[in-house]
Amino acid sequence: MISVRFLKPLTVTAAATALIALPFGGGAFADTAKPGTAKPHPTTTVTPGPKTTPTTLPTAPVKTARPTPTADTLYVQETKRRDHTSLDVSVNPSRVKQGASYGVTIVVKGAPAGGTATITSPEGKSYRVSLDQRKVTKTLTVPAHAKPGTKTVSVKVGNRVATATFTVVSGGAHRDDHRHEGK
Repeated sequence: MISVRFLKPLTVTAAATALIALPFGGGAFADTAKPGTAKPHPTTTVTPGPKTTPTTLPTAPVKTARPTPTADTLYVQETKRRDHTSLDVSVNPSRVKQGASYGVTIVVKGAPAGGTATITSPEGKSYRVSLDQRKVTKTLTVPAHAKPGTKTVSVKVGNRVATATFTVVSGGAHRDDHRHEGK
């Protein structure tokens, strides 16, 4: 007599084996025909024809799923990738004395690391700055002989250009808000 302890694993194993073997048997329960109603399957006879060699086989042009990229399509794809770059430029302080220094801060988002930015001062001098970080500050100096007024600094990264303005004031005319007169 078989012990109850072995009966459950034995039943599960037998059922699993039957379910696994069913597809390999070549038929399913629903496909079973009643005796006498099965129709014979047609047979096909293959007769060998004349020998063919690779030189006598017909050839057809092969069409690819995608068109071959041209210089124009590559340029469009490259431009689309660059459109996600944002460039912000600011000058601090916004009022600078003649001969004093000011900072040009560049914030770049979406550009590949390791690029460069070109800063053009109001005097037309160009400075190259490495963009290893997403935020870079370059210190520039206003010439002592610069005319007072609004000045513009431009920054170019790739094909993006951004500008920032500041005001140059004469050396003696700059107002110091932190000076207090003691009375």
